[in-house]
Amino acid sequence: MLVNKRCTYCGDKFQAKSVSTKYCSHSCNQKHYKHKEKKARQHLAKTDEITERHPFSERLELIKIKEFLSINDCAILLNVSPSTIKRLISKGDLLSFKILGRVLVSRKDLDALCKKSINKTTVKKVAKKEKEFDEKNYYFMGEISNYYKISQRTVERHLKLKGIKKIKKGRFNYVLKSDIRKLYGAPNIKN
Repeated sequence: MLVNKRCTYCGDKFQAKSVSTKYCSHSCNQKHYKHKEKKARQHLAKTDEITERHPFSERLELIKIKEFLSINDCAILLNVSPSTIKRLISKGDLLSFKILGRVLVSRKDLDALCKKSINKTTVKKVAKKEKEFDEKNYYFMGEISNYYKISQRTVERHLKLKGIKKIKKGRFNYVLKSDIRKLYGAPNIKN
């Protein structure tokens, strides 16, 4: 079945073998493709000129005065990707609303999120500060197996059963001497 068609690029009439054919020949197809690519490059060059007219510092200043921000504005302001802002919105960490299909974020909500994040990180840093580690109060796993003549696997199993915590420092795992003495009694140390 042949279908009468008009070529999308040159406008000549031709008979196509299928309904979806758009071009009379392969060369018209290639020429139209190159024409579309050239237009796309020209459009991209125009948009680059627009961004050159407004350097980043000016765009940042414009964003700082806005009360309601788009997702891209938030991304620029926080120096993250727009997908990160979308993820924060979908999680419910950042409140947003829609007006005419555009997703907007209140500047107050964004500032509150930032302050909340800053407070969380300072609390974590304060909580991570531990007491000074003193090796005199600890056995490392090799010492325990030597002193009590038990395999390290057995020691591991006993510590896990009793809920005794190990501390990793460097390449060694340490356990409090008092916990080991409660578990196995006084060690058999022969000098």
